[in-house]
Amino acid sequence: MFFYHLIDGLFLGGLYASIALGLTLVFGVMKMVNLAQGEFIIGSAYLSYIVVTHIHLDPLLSLVIIIPVMFGIGYLVQRTILNPLMKKGQETLLVASFGLLLIAQTAFALFFGNNSLALNAPYTLTGLTFFGDTVRTVYVIALVIATLMVVGTYLALTRLRFGKAVRAAAEDPVAAASVGIDVPLIYGITFGLAAALSAVGGIIIGLSYGFTPTSGAEWLLRSFTVIVLGGMGSLWGVLVGGILVGIIEEMGAGIVGAQFRDLIVFGFLVLILIIRPQGLFGKKVSA
Repeated sequence: MFFYHLIDGLFLGGLYASIALGLTLVFGVMKMVNLAQGEFIIGSAYLSYIVVTHIHLDPLLSLVIIIPVMFGIGYLVQRTILNPLMKKGQETLLVASFGLLLIAQTAFALFFGNNSLALNAPYTLTGLTFFGDTVRTVYVIALVIATLMVVGTYLALTRLRFGKAVRAAAEDPVAAASVGIDVPLIYGITFGLAAALSAVGGIIIGLSYGFTPTSGAEWLLRSFTVIVLGGMGSLWGVLVGGILVGIIEEMGAGIVGAQFRDLIVFGFLVLILIIRPQGLFGKKVSA
């Protein structure tokens, strides 16, 4: 039974890594805690629901449409709302992102109602067997995609010319601007990429759990647990932290009961902040 919980937690961790990657990217580059990241995740699920309902695409195939849309939304939000506030300090940005959270939740409720929705696909209720343990196919997909996203983001930041510009802007925006790097543009693209990355997590959540207008807050807190454990701004910390949180949640639920999952996760978050607030890796995205 212990081994089965370990396997279940490993694949659940892929889901957690997929929802936390955008949050840590924004923090690593812009030094901003985006409280509206959960709404980007749930907003992606709602957009996929629209696409699936009207175009009849598979939810994962709808990413072809959802990812560019979410990138555009994230880019516009940063350039038109957040960028003018960058010089006013992190507290202002925090309040602004909280305002975006409230606006998004209200819009979701207005257009879609307060009832829970879900995304359906042939593989939603199927499973794959690993060492005698049956794991939901959706979780297997989540771990594979999360790993590819982390590796792809790392390679983009370390190998591409654009990635080097992002790292420079993250390290020292003033120095980066002095050598001709358009730092506001970099911030806008980074925020757009974070929103686009959230689309994957949103669709996996829609396939696995369903969603409501206020679901984003719950997933935001889980994302915080992941990046606090892995290290704020650390790409590899997202993957490792997501897997560790998934394992701890599954182990704890197996011992004390599934009804205590939230208590286990958020209690663990408090414990991390007390014992090792910098996380396991504690590096910036650019490191």
